[in-house]
Amino acid sequence: MLETAALLGLFVSLAGAYGVLYGLGQLQRRRALIVAGFASYALQCAVTIALLLLTPLLGWWKAFVVLSCAIYFAIPPVTLRCLVALHRAEEHRP
Repeated sequence: MLETAALLGLFVSLAGAYGVLYGLGQLQRRRALIVAGFASYALQCAVTIALLLLTPLLGWWKAFVVLSCAIYFAIPPVTLRCLVALHRAEEHRP
């Protein structure tokens, strides 16, 4: 159980690292941060595989983890795009 909890904690932490590094990299136009963000996502995928193979989670939990991992890939770019559009709209208001 401790191994599963540790892997799930790492899974969530890597998702956060991906979002923060990707967002900062895009805002500061620093390729190294963007690459670090994608590396965090790659590690999250590796943790997902470990969760599938090494833990006693039930099948629907494993499916949830896989789906979550896939969805996490899209969250930072979509969120950043929405925030940029929102701020551009605010700038054009009278």
